[in-house]
Parts: sequence; structure tokens; C-alpha cells
Amino acid sequence: MFRVFLLLVTASVALYIAGGPSVLLEADHSVSNLVSSNRASTSSGVLNRPAIRVLSAPDELELGQPGTAEVQAESPAVPGTTIYLRTAGTYGLGYNQVSKAVLDDNLRASLPITGRAYKGSFNYWATIKATASYQEGDSASWAITIAAAPPPPAPKCGDGPDPVKADGTSWTCSYDDEFDGSTLDRRFWVPQVTATSGATTGTSSMYACATDSPDTIGVANGNLELSLVQLPAPVKCGKGKTSQYAYGQVMHFQTFSQTYGKYEVRAKIPDVSDPGVQETFWLWPNKNSYGQWPASGEIDFAELYSKYADTDKPYIHYYPGSTSAGTNNNVTTAKCPIKVGEFNTYGLEWAPGRLTILLNGDVCMIDDYSSALATLHGKTSPFDKPFFLALTQAMGTTGNVYDTNVVPDKVTTLVDYVRIWK
Repeated sequence: MFRVFLLLVTASVALYIAGGPSVLLEADHSVSNLVSSNRASTSSGVLNRPAIRVLSAPDELELGQPGTAEVQAESPAVPGTTIYLRTAGTYGLGYNQVSKAVLDDNLRASLPITGRAYKGSFNYWATIKATASYQEGDSASWAITIAAAPPPPAPKCGDGPDPVKADGTSWTCSYDDEFDGSTLDRRFWVPQVTATSGATTGTSSMYACATDSPDTIGVANGNLELSLVQLPAPVKCGKGKTSQYAYGQVMHFQTFSQTYGKYEVRAKIPDVSDPGVQETFWLWPNKNSYGQWPASGEIDFAELYSKYADTDKPYIHYYPGSTSAGTNNNVTTAKCPIKVGEFNTYGLEWAPGRLTILLNGDVCMIDDYSSALATLHGKTSPFDKPFFLALTQAMGTTGNVYDTNVVPDKVTTLVDYVRIWK
């Protein structure tokens, strides 16, 4: 028995030496064809893996910042194949699918990287899933560090140095808009809209609606443009209002406010000397902390009426407030001459217990205010809370009523810049 077995083995070896391998390989290849006629394999019959190279990808992103990985696949992958972006799972276990894309005709793809909500270092890689023709292919992994966004650069108010306070220290710029672009910066400026607030300007019988439209609000030639315009026909403004007139107002409502500081608005108002047009640059409290108007205060550091075309008449409102103009105690109004038909700089310096209103750098009015509610709320109330800025091109109110016969169909205030310091 053993001798027979040895003879059989010897014969098999002889057959192999004589060229048997080609027969065996042919037989093996025919079996492979029975499995898949398109299967990409090596000479040993093992399926290939499509190689994937990462052409470009970020190695650092900020919190929430998306990115993109550019990848290149190789044969046996084909155009139209789906490629996936993966990242390590929690505690490094398993993986999470981030995104997917389809290989183009050059076997390339762009894989979106979604932003993350927390900091750390995370591994990513690209994958093509296995098919009947090839094994799963993976790129080399790479790490992306998710870091906190750097703080925004400090605002710079104009090109010159910051102004200096009376004590010799400098004010610090907290907000600046030079209106150098072509659109309103809606990150900060919120248009007043009658349909939302019900606000109008004018009188009960002759009023304009606030609209957010190119007719009333625009940015061009380095200026913010706020207009009062007569429309071709009456329009419904919302809140039960209908008018043939519209006006523009923008404000820092819920976007920027502060307590105390220095404000400057450089503007050119319409050259109109007939009644009917009014402009106001003013501060309004974020909240009615001390009660309804005027208990919580209002600072109109520029208020201009076309009936008094050469005069700025700032008003300070608080409870109860005096209307006398000749003292430095609860002063609420003053009269300050402006340069008619030119740009003027309207300013406010707001400190605890004192409001100083300036015109072209000169003091227009000082109010060492003292509210009747000071014993209840504190001696610096109501001007000790955050206020926000508003700029308004309005229709004239009582005493300065709009006259359709003399006022142009459209009048516009040009605002060169708004600068705020703290």
C-alpha cells in the first residue's frame, strides 16, 4: 500500500515538472470565471483594493466650521462609484459616516466635512465599500484639530487715533460703520418696518409708513441713505395702516447696545427749509427697566426739523423732566446751529449722571440729569442701563407737518459714518 502511494506521488511530481502547472492554472482560472467574469484579482486570485489618495484636506477647523476633502481613487474603482468620508466613533470605537460623494470621470471627488460643536482632534479617512469585483479600499487617515474661533479683531473707529476723555485717557472703539460697501450690514442694522411694529411718523392724519425697501434704505458712494418718499399710490403698510408715503429707519435693535460711551454720527440732512421733514439720531433703552416712556429714558442727541433748517434741537426724555433750556438741571432741549447743506457731526458723551451733546466737536448742551424717580431707582437712573442707536429720516410731526405742495417727492439723509466708543 505504501509503495503504491509513493508511486502516485512520484507521478504527480513528474507531471508538474513536465508542464502540469499551466493546466492547473487554467483550471483554476476557469473556476474564477465561474465566480465573476469581471473580478479584479492579483495573480494569486486575491481581489484588489482600490487605492485612495487624499489630495487636500484641512488639518484644523474652527468650531462649527465646515471643510472639504479632495480625494483621488484608482482602479479598479470606476466613475460613478460612491466614496464615503468617515471619522472615528465615540471613544475611538467604530466609525461615523460624515458624508459621501460620487467619483467623477477622473476618479476624483469632493467630500464635505461638517462642522463640529466641540473641540478636540479627530481622525478622518475616505472609504470605497467592497463589491463583487474588489475589496474595500481606505485612504490613509488624517487628523483634524477643532479649535475655538479666534476673537474678532477690535473695531477701529476711523483712521485717526481714538479721542481723548477729559481725564486724559482714550476712549476705546466699540463699533464703527463707514458705509464703504454697497449693502446694509444687517448683522447690526435692523430696518424699522410698520408691518411688524406698527410704527409711523408724521401725524394721525398725515403719516408715513416705515419700509425696508430700496426706496427708503440704501448704501452707496460711501454713505447710508435714508429717505422719505412719496409713492405713486397709497399702499397697505400692515397693522391697519395705509399711506402714500414711506420712510427709512435703521437701528441696532437686539444687535448692539452699551451703557455709557461716546457716539458720533456724521450726516448731511436734506436741504429743505419748508415744514414736513424731520431727522433724529437717538438712543432707546433695551428694556423699559423703570417703566413705560419716558420713565426709562430716551436720548435724542440730534433732532432736526426742516421748519428750523439751520438748527439742531436735541431732546432728552425722562420722568418727569423739565422743558427749561437755561439751566444745567434736568435740561431736555437746546438749540444748536448747524451748517446748512453740509455734513455735520452730531455727538454724545454719556457718563453716569451727565449727558453732553456735541455738534461738530463743540458742546451743544450738558445735562446733569436728576430723575424724579432717583430716590427709587438710583441717582444715575434712568440712563444707567444699555441703550441702542437708531437713525431716522422721518415725516414731520405736529408743528412741522408735511406740506405736499412744497416738499419734494423724495428727500434723503446721507450718513457718512457711525462711530461708537466706550
